[in-house]
Amino acid sequence: MNDRTKTYSSHHKVVLSFQHYRRKGGYSSSSDINDESTNSVQNQSTSSIENIEDNMNFYLIIHLNPLISSLQQFLCSECNNLWDGSVSVKERNGLYMQLEFKCHSCGFLTRLCSSPQIPNSRRHDINVRLAIGGTLCGLGRNGLMKLLGALNLPPPVQEQKYREAQEFILNYVEKAQEPSVIAAVEEAVVEAGGVRNLTISGDGAWLTRGFSSVHGISALCSTTTRPKIVDTDWCSKKCSKCQGAESLRHVSSDLFRTFQENHECQLNYTGKLL
Repeated sequence: MNDRTKTYSSHHKVVLSFQHYRRKGGYSSSSDINDESTNSVQNQSTSSIENIEDNMNFYLIIHLNPLISSLQQFLCSECNNLWDGSVSVKERNGLYMQLEFKCHSCGFLTRLCSSPQIPNSRRHDINVRLAIGGTLCGLGRNGLMKLLGALNLPPPVQEQKYREAQEFILNYVEKAQEPSVIAAVEEAVVEAGGVRNLTISGDGAWLTRGFSSVHGISALCSTTTRPKIVDTDWCSKKCSKCQGAESLRHVSSDLFRTFQENHECQLNYTGKLL
């Protein structure tokens, strides 16, 4: 596609060091140095713990049998015998699992949750990440089922919950979209030497094969060393919610009118397909 022209008006690591605060006499007392050394060592220890926690903040695929074999080499915290028990799945929701470990010697139970819940939500982090990954890779729920099946992993959440997860993600994506594209435009302006008439490239796609699709999307990208998206748009010639609510028109005109006033219509294009 030909380029078009359009105008668009760490994490920080703390380095710890010993700082000797000199008094009027031009020296530091040994107690001052010891206190500062102790504080610095404590700060370094805290920083090391935080770094370890950051390095361990990831998911790991482990086969259950080797995990059980490893547990059998440890003592049960209740009876102090070598653990010899069983593992059962008490709850599963997509890739999230709650495992229950039972010691056969004393009957002590302990549970392990495979993923934390997202704050102020009933969703689990791993299932939301799966929905994000599927979207980034161009895979729907059916595609993810094939991938997870090949890896001998549990299937994703049910279709309705998967759609709800996508809606949940969309809310945050929309909040981040505007500052992201503004930053991309400003980066392109800086690379162009301050010129705001930017050369961009564009591309589009539609839902079905051929040229009869009623849904379409487009994106504009900068032509910098590291191209980034500077604008997006989507068009739809129909609204599935409106079509589904047509039955209300004949049942109750008031309900249909209320629906029209409150729902967000997806129909935003009435022109030709091409």
